[in-house]
Order: sequence, then C-alpha cells, then structure tokens
Amino acid sequence: MARRIAVVYGGPSSESAVSAKSARAVLEALRRLGFEAEGFELEPGVCRRLLEFKPDKVFPVLHGRPGEDGSFQGMLEILGLPFVGEGVKVSAVCMDKDLTKRLLVQAGLPTPRWKTLRSLKDLEGLEELFLPAVVKPAEEGSSIGLSVERTAEGVKRSAEKLLKAGKKVLVEEFVPGREFTAGFVKGRVLPPLEIKPKGGLYDFRAKYTEGLTEFEPAPEPLASELRKLTEAVVRTLEVRELCRVDFRVDPEGRPFVLEVNTIPGLTPTSLLPKMAALAGLDFDRLVFLLVN
Repeated sequence: MARRIAVVYGGPSSESAVSAKSARAVLEALRRLGFEAEGFELEPGVCRRLLEFKPDKVFPVLHGRPGEDGSFQGMLEILGLPFVGEGVKVSAVCMDKDLTKRLLVQAGLPTPRWKTLRSLKDLEGLEELFLPAVVKPAEEGSSIGLSVERTAEGVKRSAEKLLKAGKKVLVEEFVPGREFTAGFVKGRVLPPLEIKPKGGLYDFRAKYTEGLTEFEPAPEPLASELRKLTEAVVRTLEVRELCRVDFRVDPEGRPFVLEVNTIPGLTPTSLLPKMAALAGLDFDRLVFLLVN
C-alpha cells in the first residue's frame, strides 16, 4: 500500500486558487489517515523536488492546464512516478469539451448541439445559431468565462472576448430545465446529485460562494437513468479511476451530457465528496480509496 504521497497543486491555470483549496483538504485527510503527505506547488523545480521526495504515489489536484489536460500526467510517466487519476490520453480528451462531445455523438450519447470557434473568422454565420446559447472556453473548468446569451449579438460579443484571449470557444445550445452531476470512482458510479443555484446559473460565483447553491439527491427513476448514462460515458471515453459527469435535464426529462471532469474539486464541500457521502463514503475514506 502507498504510504508516502505527494500532493501537487496550483500552476498557471485560472483555477489555481481552487486547486490549492482542494489540495489543503486532501493533505489534511491523508495525514489523518496516517500517510506521510507533502504538498508541492506546480512550478519549474517540481520534477526535481518530486524525485527527491521519492513518493509511492503522486496525487495531482490540478485544475485546468497543464495539470488536467494530460501534460503533467505525461511528465509523471516519464519520471516513472505512479499517480492518482487518469493518464495522458483520457485527461487530454476530457479537457477538450469539443473533442469529448464529438466522441459522445459518435457513441450515440445525448449532448447539446454546439459549434466550435477557433478564430475570429469563425464568428461569421453565428446569426443562424440556436438561441439561447452557452458560450464558454472549450478547455477551461469551474465555469470560468461561461455566459448564457439570448441574442446573436451577445454570442458574438462573448465569443470574441474569449477568442481574443487565445481561447478555443464552444457555443452550445442552452438546454432549459435542471442541472445534475454524477461521480465515478474506481469502477463505481456515485449517487447523482441535483444542483440548484439560487441565481439560475451554476457559474463560478455560484460554485464557490457559500449559500448560493442548494443540492439534493437526484430522484428516481431519473437517478437510475443518469447512472446508466454515466456508465456509458466512462466506457466511451475509457475513464478508469475518477471523473465527474455533468448533465442538463430538459422539461421532458431527457438528460444531456455537458462535460466530463477528470480532476473534480476535492474540498469536503465539493460535488464529488457530497456524492460520495450519499454512497456512505466520508471524505477521508474517499481519499483513501483514490490513493490505493
């Protein structure tokens, strides 16, 4: 059993602060469990420091690039260091929402219609898009840069802002209805959770401001349908260890897959630990399961 664990966090991503918060919670849990655990910020000297520490396993708690897109996982493979979570291929695929959706469609799984923008020239013809539309970076998490636009002008304005910042942009059909999420840990689908933001949109502020969002276990028979769909998603994308799958469910009860997160938030109040608790796993037990 792994006893010495290196928890890696931070980095240049816009989600760095969220990563640090998750890492603190994971480190505290590991130490309560009796592991020798040390935190390592993702910076130029991290390879040398990890090799000097000689961990039994590395626990990446990294959100966004380069920690969640497979780059860091590839470095660990080169260094010969075993790690928690998905490898290079799965991490890269799931980080790119456009590529994820292409594979889901190919497998016959439901996902909202979308258009991918890679340059300002792609803004031409957006008048014919489905409205309202969700505009978001194709390779960011935590709903950073996300907006819901109800006019073609609004879509263009939001997309242009992201494109000028060097982002690949996803313009996705907005599915009215309710929002749900389901977790997957080591072959097990956790009980799905309904997300009920008081402001109507589960954006960055709603995710990380206490009191702005309520959560409830998904009701049956919808919960069973979401579990089956989650199993199909992880099978299609070849996820083996850990992910969270986000859904919208329209007024007719039809679920649509939005995205797949291979390093979900891991503070005790994050979505994955909430779902683990519904399955009878407290936060420490969840962390123990992930490192062994």
